[in-house]
Amino acid sequence: MRHLRLDPVIVIAVLGLAILGIVMVFSASAIRADLEHADDYFYFKRQLVFLLLGLLIMVGAAAVPYEFWGKGVIFLLAGTTLLLILVLTPLGHTANNATRWFRVGPVSLQIAEFAKLIVVVYFARYLSAREERIQSGWKVLIPPSIVLAGLFFLVAKEPDLGTALFIIMLGCTMLFIAGVPKKVLAVIGLTAAPVITYLIVSENFRIERIKAFLDPWKEYNGSGFQLIQSFVAFGNGGLFGVGFGEGKSKLLFLPESHTDFILAVIGEELGFAGVIAVLFLFGMFVVRGIWTALGAPDSFGTLLAAGLTLMIGIQAVINSMVVLGLLPTKGLPLPFISYGGSSLMTSMIAAGIILNVAGRSTSS
Repeated sequence: MRHLRLDPVIVIAVLGLAILGIVMVFSASAIRADLEHADDYFYFKRQLVFLLLGLLIMVGAAAVPYEFWGKGVIFLLAGTTLLLILVLTPLGHTANNATRWFRVGPVSLQIAEFAKLIVVVYFARYLSAREERIQSGWKVLIPPSIVLAGLFFLVAKEPDLGTALFIIMLGCTMLFIAGVPKKVLAVIGLTAAPVITYLIVSENFRIERIKAFLDPWKEYNGSGFQLIQSFVAFGNGGLFGVGFGEGKSKLLFLPESHTDFILAVIGEELGFAGVIAVLFLFGMFVVRGIWTALGAPDSFGTLLAAGLTLMIGIQAVINSMVVLGLLPTKGLPLPFISYGGSSLMTSMIAAGIILNVAGRSTSS
């Protein structure tokens, strides 16, 4: 516990996002919860349990020296890979034509969410131990490339191409932070592009998402419906919103209103000001996380804190852009805010690790 020195800026940002999240999950899900479970508080109560558990996990992760994650990452990677394989067997739970979860009683666990965290830890450990070699040739990048490709294909198989692409993005981000030459990153990108293109065009529902992104109004009664309802929600909200609980989009007009598209509900009920507040809190988190990384005691701490910070920050940007119609729908939740225990737990663990690095950072 000697390393437990909580950075107030990171804690305030996380608590602000998490508290806003639990409040908006209730507002966005109450009608659906009543219809599906005859309990307005069904999703709220579950998310509250996840939040309380997540805060405990965050504090626990903040108390554990961050070197622990590096030492145990091979076991974590092996375990995560095994679980991603098992979730594709009859042991996995299928919903909405996807097999992404293990279900134990009322609790569902989405392993792909934790895979994001493991990718950052693995790359931070691997690259920090080979600082002198990453500029010298390709061979040193073969093992992490195999790991990245393996996780990508397992997650894409679920299917969850959005998370799979995000995992690739995280790996490349870690390579960039570590100083891998840009031409190497370009070759990796050019190699991956045909595979990604094939995965997109090989499934009709993904093509429909692209069409909806390009012209949602043409697909009003189909794949464009969700995005149009998101636009309507933001338009209704104006500058200061219609008021908490007064939004109409959550009355079953906006699909995924309490999960991936919860920012649209925030925009409707709290307005432009509420969205700016959310982005400001994410900005606080990212700036402080990068500041922490720059002052970390060693290169592993730097890569770890920077990678985890960007994992949350980039996902928040992608989710916001999807909800605003600036990117095709990808199915990535808004960290700390969207409903979902696996996403919240992953974000809280990441925040806890960053806090541990911050407690020993010379920048703090």
